[in-house]
Amino acid sequence: MIIFGLLFVTLGVGAWLVFKDSLNLVQGFGPIYWITRDGAPSNTPRVSTAFMHELGAPWRVGKGIQFRLLKTMTFQIGFCKKTKPQDEEAGVLQAVGGRMMHEVTPEDIGEW
Repeated sequence: MIIFGLLFVTLGVGAWLVFKDSLNLVQGFGPIYWITRDGAPSNTPRVSTAFMHELGAPWRVGKGIQFRLLKTMTFQIGFCKKTKPQDEEAGVLQAVGGRMMHEVTPEDIGEW
């Protein structure tokens, strides 16, 4: 019985160290990432597929699964990969699907 108590305390302390001060931040270790969010709508499904695009270095992109923990809180876990290193402006444009607009005419935009 003491062994189970020690195991429970160890897992609890480990979970606290992993999740402390990490609400709404992408956490990860190697190719695995996790996010705990507190701003989910109340009609979020209990389990759903999920994706992630990080808007800052190291510019990770990932897919995973999302669980609704409470009425407005979710936990997402999945696999990710880092994209090539780049500067801040190019990284944000890639993450949100933007394009550089140097010397682009309105006609060019219309053809996209």
